[in-house]
Amino acid sequence: MIPDYLIGNIYVAAAPIDGFIALVIALFAHRLLLALRVYRWVWHPVLFDTALFIIIWAALVLLVPSPYSGTHP
Repeated sequence: MIPDYLIGNIYVAAAPIDGFIALVIALFAHRLLLALRVYRWVWHPVLFDTALFIIIWAALVLLVPSPYSGTHP
């Protein structure tokens, strides 16, 4: 079954919502890493941020269960 979320009376695919949540978490992580000056040791910050976003999104999809999985016919 395709994971999705129920918002009001509309089913929304999980990928855009999970991606947005991962983006927000990645932005907070980016700010934290800037404050800790971790980017001094990173060769390519944009590539690092992209990889960080993908890792966060994958962890979010794999580790956090969908709240509405299996509740609709």
